[in-house]
Parts: sequence; C-alpha cells; structure tokens
Amino acid sequence: MCGIIAYAGQQARSNTILLEGLRALEYRGYDSAGLASVINGRIQVIKAKGKVSDLQDALAAAHAQSGTVGIAHTRWATHGEPNECNAHPHTNGIVTLVHNGIIENCQELKAELIQKGYSFHSDTDSEVAAAVINEAYQRCKDKQKTLAYAYTQLKGSFAFAILFADDPTSIYAMRKNSPLIIGIGTNETFIASDISAFLSYTNRYIELKHDEIAKVDERGAIIKTLDGDFIQKTIKKSDVQAHDITKGDFPHYMLKEIHEESHVITRLLERYMPHGVNDLMQTMDDFANIEEIHIVACGSAMYAGMIAKVLLEQKVRIRTICEVASEYRYANPLFHPHLLVVLISQSGETADTIAAMRLAKEHGVKTLALVNNRESTMAREADLFYEILAGKEISVATTKAYCGQVAWMALFAIKFALMRHQLNETEITVIQQELSQLSSQMEQLIHAPHYKAIAAAIAPYSDCYFIGRGLDYALSLEGALKLKEISYIHAEAYGAGEMKHGTISLITQGTPVIAIATDAALLDKTISNIKEVKARGAHVILIAADHLPVDKAVADEAIIVPHLNPFLQGITTIIPLQLIAYETAVQRGCEIDQPRNLAKSVTVE
Repeated sequence: MCGIIAYAGQQARSNTILLEGLRALEYRGYDSAGLASVINGRIQVIKAKGKVSDLQDALAAAHAQSGTVGIAHTRWATHGEPNECNAHPHTNGIVTLVHNGIIENCQELKAELIQKGYSFHSDTDSEVAAAVINEAYQRCKDKQKTLAYAYTQLKGSFAFAILFADDPTSIYAMRKNSPLIIGIGTNETFIASDISAFLSYTNRYIELKHDEIAKVDERGAIIKTLDGDFIQKTIKKSDVQAHDITKGDFPHYMLKEIHEESHVITRLLERYMPHGVNDLMQTMDDFANIEEIHIVACGSAMYAGMIAKVLLEQKVRIRTICEVASEYRYANPLFHPHLLVVLISQSGETADTIAAMRLAKEHGVKTLALVNNRESTMAREADLFYEILAGKEISVATTKAYCGQVAWMALFAIKFALMRHQLNETEITVIQQELSQLSSQMEQLIHAPHYKAIAAAIAPYSDCYFIGRGLDYALSLEGALKLKEISYIHAEAYGAGEMKHGTISLITQGTPVIAIATDAALLDKTISNIKEVKARGAHVILIAADHLPVDKAVADEAIIVPHLNPFLQGITTIIPLQLIAYETAVQRGCEIDQPRNLAKSVTVE
C-alpha cells in the first residue's frame, strides 16, 4: 500500500495529473513513489525512493514525456525495504501495475512462477501479482478472463490499476478488501484509492466493489462481474470540497484539524440532538435488548473506545470489553444474541477492524460501525452505521476524527443512560447546558498560550510518561500515542498507580511526566502518584479540571481544563495533549503531517 492514482484522457498530461494526485495522497504516509505513462504506445516507468518531489526530480532528469494514459503510486513498505527497486509500478511481461494491499500467498505463487521460468527483480508481492496476471494472459489472451482468474488466485487484499502493453489506451482495475474508486470527468477518467487524488478535476465518481473488473479509458468506465456480465453503476457526487484538503493559513494540516474540532462537535450535535439530549432516543437505534458491548478498533480509535468503556461501565453499568482489533479476531470472543460489537475506524477501511466485524457477523452478532467515511467497507457491511462527521482529515496522526469518535461514543453512552433511566431531569439539564458551551470551551483551550513553553520542557528528552486513573488513564493512552507518532519521543501511558510497580525506575532528573486529574473521587490517589515521580526528579506537567483543589507545588507546570460531566470530560481534555504533542514535534523539527513509517489508512493486516 498506500496511494493509487491513474489517468486516461484526451490530453497528453499524464505526468502532471499523476504527480498532483500523488501529492494529494501524501497525507497517507509513504516511503517511495513511481509512475508509468504510455508514450507512443510504449509504457515508460519512472520510480524514486523518498518523496513525490524526488519522483518529480527523477522525471525531469529522464526528460520524461507525458501521455494520455498513466498510473502512479506512493508506497508504504510491506514486502521489502523502501527503495527504488521495490517502488511501484511493477512490470512483468506485458503487465504493469500499481497495488495497494498484501498478497498473502505470494511466496507460494512466486515459487510456482519461478519453476515456469519467471524471474523477479524486487522483493515485493506486487511484482508477483503482475506475473500471475501476465501468466494467465499468455494462456487465454482475454483480459476479462485473465483478471477474473487472477482474482481467484490472489489471496489477501488488493487494489490494482493495471496497464497491458498491447492495450495502450486503457487501464484495468479491480479490488478486494482495499478501497478503489473511479472518477468520471469530461473526456477523462481517473482511478484512485481516495477521491482527494482527483478532486481538483471532478467530484463525480463510481464506487468499484469486490468481484468487479473495470476497464477505463478517456470515455469512461466499463464494469463487469467476474463472470463477464455488464454492471450499470450509479455515478455519485462527493460533498468533499477542494478547500477541505488544503492547509489554508495553517503551517500544518494537524494544527488546522485541531482548530476544526469544535466544528466537528457542532455538526455531531446538530445531527444527533438538534433540540436536546432526549433527541438521542430517536436519532440513534433502539438498543433495548443489548446486555453487553464489545468495542473493537486500532490505534487512536481503540483509545476512543477505552473512554467509552469507562463511561458505559461506570455510568451506565453495562459490561463493556474494549480490545484491539488485531487481537480480537484471534481471541475466540464469547458471542451471544444480546451482544453489540461496536467497530471504530476513521477510514472505515482498517483491515483488522473489518476482519473483526466479519467475524462477529458470521456468528450472527449485531455490528455497529462508527466511521468517518460513509462510502467505506465498514459503513456498507455493518448492520448499523453512524458517521463521525469530522470531514476530510489529512494529517496522518488523527486529531479531529478522534475527537469526533470520543464525542459520538459519549452520546452513545448517554443514549444508554436514557434508555435505562439512569439520568434524572437535573442531570439531563446539566449535560444539555454543558453541551451548549462545549464549542466555545474547546476554542479557548485551543488558543491557550502555554503549549510552546510546555513543549520546550519535553522536546530535549527521549522519554515521556503519561499517568492518570479511570477516564484520565484512557486519555493518557491517546496523549502518549500522539506524542510518539509525530515527535518520535518514546512515550508510555500508565495507570497512575502502576508507575511504582517497575516503571518508576526509569524516572531520572528532568524526565517529563504528564499527569491528568479530572475526577475528584480519584484525585487524592493521583496526587500521591504524582508526588512519587516528583520525588525521583520528574518534571511534572499537570492537566487538571478547574473544580479540583490542586496544590500548584505538586507540578512544575499546570494546564486547567473546564470541569464537565464525565460523559463530556474527554472531549475537551484531549486538546492540550494534542497541542503539546504538536508543539513538541515542531520544536524537534519533525515532519508533522507525514510521520515516518506511518500510514493514514491501514488496509493491511
């Protein structure tokens, strides 16, 4: 994986369009890039290790021409190290392709192909896929039958844009467990893993589904089933705007997206409770027969689920398990008819989370997908689908989508509390009032002045620790992840009481420790744990709710956040953690929006 863009049109401008598309996909994270253009009936491949700018330099050095047809790719390495040889596109015989996903049986296929006389120049599974397609085509000389056969032979996940040397005006495409869409322009057609790659040319698109094969040229797309039957597809229009994928006046997408978090909350409230908290009884489904909830996700989405677990168990008293998706599907979960499996994903294409969803569905368990993409695999396949409404998120390290996940799960927990009559009228009124003030409180935290100074105390160090209890521990997990993702500082989060069971041995003079304290019932214990690390020389940064009597001598620096009902506390408290991570990464000179080794949409397991 990571990003695909392809173009077929009347004008010979393939390199320009493909480079623009790759730049639009840079946010997904990658380590090399390449493109193939058809020039005078011949396929010309140019590749480069590094960034799209390196590919542009390579094109200039090769005096590469543009054609009317081309495919391009940004690669996040899965098979083989990130270098020019392993970069896409890959060619074998008359087949040149770009590929997102993982071919799980590539070694078996490769061994069979070597016995047939094939040789390979890269370490990738993608070159093996090209050889599989080429071998099949040599036998039947029919592209539809060739691709249908390859579809059955390639195990795992894939999204392909494919050129055949004997058909220089067309591009072929197919997908399985990895996203791919077709953009419909005027006398030009696009294929991409994300609409942002061609949004500056058209917002009209066709969704390519599993078991479908597309042939694309300047006139549009012909789509057939694996059996060769024609499929009439509906052309859709995206509501994503070009300004949604630009930074505006902000230096980084991440900072822009943090500033957009209050707007995310406003949209969620307008969608799910336009007149008040009790609207949740109508705007969310009936969960009356649910007795247990499993929350399954990866990365930041899983940490949003951890917050929800605290709320659902402590405030609603419903048993809730929160587990990382890559472990859940192998843990032999205990399924039963009164279970709801909630699956959280920003993209809706996270491979491990999709696999967990399908496992639950196989056992007849109701599934609920919470995603930021209504056209995604999870949105289509889950029994219930709810949209985060965060808008397009470009920075690899999620902020506003995570905020939307936390907020929606808070409303979800409130819905259960209403259903179970666990909120009285006074509590409902307080929650309603706090929700009405939430956006302005978030804005105040975003514009607070002290994040740069706090970051200066963290940036010189190689380690940082986060501690909290209950809800604050769940917040600590995301705070630590955000810092390590973009600043490359080793950061770990612990239940505050656990530090003394081993990890406190790592505290030395000046070691940054970020402590979170928003729960009055847990304050005394948390303060004791803070004093334990302070006594060992830690530099303590305390994030505390404004209703708590915290002695300023406990911490070296403090950030005060508004005290809110526990259902809402996590929505605001995360903002300082995000901005501390951002400012620390800036001071360390890190690449904020495209951290090394990370990808935005993880479509492989």
